[in-house]
Amino acid sequence: MNTMYHKISGALLTLSMAITSTFTVSAFAAEKAEKAALEKASPVATEKTPQSIVEKTTADLFATVKKYNATGNKTEAYYTDVEKTLNAVVDFPYIAKAVMRKSAKTASPEQVEKFTVVFKSGLIQTYAKGIANYADSKVSTLPLKADADATRVTVDQEVSDKGNTHKLSYTMRYTKDIKEWKLINVVLNGVNLGETFTSQFDQAMIKNDNNVDKVIATWLATK
Repeated sequence: MNTMYHKISGALLTLSMAITSTFTVSAFAAEKAEKAALEKASPVATEKTPQSIVEKTTADLFATVKKYNATGNKTEAYYTDVEKTLNAVVDFPYIAKAVMRKSAKTASPEQVEKFTVVFKSGLIQTYAKGIANYADSKVSTLPLKADADATRVTVDQEVSDKGNTHKLSYTMRYTKDIKEWKLINVVLNGVNLGETFTSQFDQAMIKNDNNVDKVIATWLATK
């Protein structure tokens, strides 16, 4: 607005600037209040929507894969970069507790934390190796279908590669304490990965006489 009034002199200019300032502050406050009310009432309408998070994460991961594919060397830095990207969107503690089910309630906080660490490590290693073959795939993120007040939604993707189409469904959960959407499960071509990990944990508990410490110590060996 300064360009509109720079030729106006004296008191008129001062008055105009005062009016403009008051209007700008009021408009900004109103916009901020409106946005806050919208976010409170509608998690799906937040700036970082579940769909945009999935799309950006996919793009970032594929960019990382292409970067290291070009060098022909999957160094430790590759896994570190993949972990950095996933850390921003995946709720590893939530998933680990879900995988442990009842054991998460009877185990000590230290045991839950230790399992979360090994579970996360194994998941990242497996995912980083698997995605390396799909960096050049065509990815389509389907329109999100969810109620405005939904706190758990599913974002669907179709990945086309070498004549095959893979269907992925990402379960996103709105974490109210930090007001962010986090990934808590993936279904790949109908296979629920959360249920698969839970089954593996149950089998490991049976094999190790319900000893959580032994399950933790041998978890990566079962991958």
